[in-house]
Amino acid sequence: MKKIISLFLLLVISLNAQTNIKLQKQIEEYSNQDNMQSAVWSVYAKYVDDKKPLITLNSNKALAPASGLKIITSGVGLELLGKDYRFFTRIFYDGKLEDGILNGDIYFVGGGDPTFGSSRVEGSSDLDQLSNEIYSSFKKLNIKIINGNIYADALKYSDNAIPNNWYWIDIGNYYGTSNTALSLNDNLYELYFKPGKAKGDIAEVLRTEPAIPNLTFTNYMKTGAKGSGDNGYIFSAPNLFNAVLRGTVPAGVDEFSIKGSIPNPPLFAAQFLLRILNENGIKVNGTAKILETPKSYSLEKMIFEKASPTLDKIVYIINKKSFNFYTEMLLKEIGFVIKGEGTTEAGIEVVSKFLKEKNISTKGLNLFDGSGLSRSNAITTVTFVQFLDYMYNSKSFIPFYNSLGITGDSEDIAAFGNYGKGTSLEKNGRVKSGFIGGVRSHQGYVKDKEGRTISFSFIANNYEGSSSAVSKIHEKIMIELAELKK
Repeated sequence: MKKIISLFLLLVISLNAQTNIKLQKQIEEYSNQDNMQSAVWSVYAKYVDDKKPLITLNSNKALAPASGLKIITSGVGLELLGKDYRFFTRIFYDGKLEDGILNGDIYFVGGGDPTFGSSRVEGSSDLDQLSNEIYSSFKKLNIKIINGNIYADALKYSDNAIPNNWYWIDIGNYYGTSNTALSLNDNLYELYFKPGKAKGDIAEVLRTEPAIPNLTFTNYMKTGAKGSGDNGYIFSAPNLFNAVLRGTVPAGVDEFSIKGSIPNPPLFAAQFLLRILNENGIKVNGTAKILETPKSYSLEKMIFEKASPTLDKIVYIINKKSFNFYTEMLLKEIGFVIKGEGTTEAGIEVVSKFLKEKNISTKGLNLFDGSGLSRSNAITTVTFVQFLDYMYNSKSFIPFYNSLGITGDSEDIAAFGNYGKGTSLEKNGRVKSGFIGGVRSHQGYVKDKEGRTISFSFIANNYEGSSSAVSKIHEKIMIELAELKK
């Protein structure tokens, strides 16, 4: 009887090995496709409770991950700060308040809340709601006249508003917004155009929403073909109030908008507050300014306080919508809380140290931001999978797992609604993707036929042709993993 059982176990092991060999052979075949021959492609997958890889190819090569990097930043943030962590934005005054007249200044103090003035996250207030909340707080104190200035205090974070290795083509657009401790409306604006009647016509600039004081445009934006979509770029930088517009917006519509990065978000926030007060009959005999040196505040002179949604809700948007701005703000907050420095560099140092302390490989790790927008970032698929394995057993696993995109679920807000439809992958995988020029990556979890969880990471750099062709290969591998039986 023991001999029969032993033979059976050997047969099971042999079948499993054959399955892995078959899948490994398929990976090698994919790597020889025309679009992948010039690429550096890394593949790694394993069961979360097993050290042996199911598939591996160039798994120790350090590659640019694009937005896949967000799972590291968001996961470390959840672990170090906790899912219930909140950011606070406050307004204070100094001087003397008597009979509705304030002889003193107002201080708009940023606490690093990336959601302030945005309706993107459940529980946050949009600009209109926020305006009412702020005005009500002033009204409660019966403030009618302010003989002083409105100061924006964004000193919690460094004045280096973007990571050093971001590209010029990115930083004027919505996905390259500034990361400032006092932020508003996701630090972006919508720029509206009136396209011409014919392809090649100049697209006329109409307005921005919200209005950004003193922002001007040098306009080279052209009209593209009908249905060609957004191919427009805003070339600008922090504190640069003349933006150059290039590219195309589609013909055939009355208006078309693209999103840009506010040049100086703290100044815009102070101007926003000044406008709210003036429009509601509170006279301000001063101007909007930036606070240059740190200041202490008295809670007795606090006019307004607003807490952000909890971090788990922010991370949900970070990973589901791949939102760079929230990720970079979280990275700076990690640096501030753990090292006392609200900088990108401090955040990266904390993240790297965290990985080492958890015995997660940092071989080849070289980070320049938290969101993956920099093409200079480098990480291995082994590091990703080891991190996913760590998160699987962590206290933060549920909010982390829930923030990843659901494959084959058209109701999920992430972009994987068509992945694996009609296969074992449908509503099975939890995925974070990444895409920048010449980079396509996918990281996450999938369950096999017996319900065992597999962690995986696929990164392709410098492939030829379309990113969608690489995505299709990655999707096929996910499906094959979902079909495995241990």
